[in-house]
Amino acid sequence: MKIAENVEMLEVKHQNMAIYPVLIWDDGDVVLVDSGYPGMFDAMCAEIAKCGFKPEQITKLILTHQDIDHIGNARLFKERGAQVLAYEEESPFIQGDKPLTKLSDMEANFDSLPPERKGFYQMLKDAIPNMSVHVDVRLTDGETLPICGGIEVIHTPGHTPGHIVLKLLKSGIVVCGDAANISDGKLVGANSAMTHDMAAAEESFKKILELGASAYECYHTGYLVNN
Repeated sequence: MKIAENVEMLEVKHQNMAIYPVLIWDDGDVVLVDSGYPGMFDAMCAEIAKCGFKPEQITKLILTHQDIDHIGNARLFKERGAQVLAYEEESPFIQGDKPLTKLSDMEANFDSLPPERKGFYQMLKDAIPNMSVHVDVRLTDGETLPICGGIEVIHTPGHTPGHIVLKLLKSGIVVCGDAANISDGKLVGANSAMTHDMAAAEESFKKILELGASAYECYHTGYLVNN
């Protein structure tokens, strides 16, 4: 779905749901924001192809945060030439230098987890060695990447410690990752059940609302014009 000039919201199906990575490009770069669940590489590439690009043409992969549905295919894009960019605080988790925040949170409460969460924990623990990827560029809060009309990096901790959103300065669209969602036609905050620090997430959501966005793009719930 075209959401601005040279900006496409991809719709990638996963089981009975969809995720919405973003593809942005100019004459010098093709930028993918987030890489999908493990095992979705072919589906990601099929959506990218609809925009006229091959995976080998992705020059930069920006990861909004460490969760497996965002980093799941990062290694495969990197192997095809993409630089991996992530927030400085989030990079050790993405690289495997630190255990994923969700793993640590579940380990701390493992005995009280329901069986399905224990299964999710084991899946994460088994999967992460095959997903960890070196971060080539560590981003900082408030910096603007001089590509694709300018991409501003905004630190929005809470869902994970180093979560970021991106403001596309040319269009005014804010790419929210998992720091915000759309519900009943309104922008709402992070999913509390999947959030590391809800108090921080609520403060980050206030920050997002103050960015003066023309529209919001959310990884799990799609696109909303800011009327």
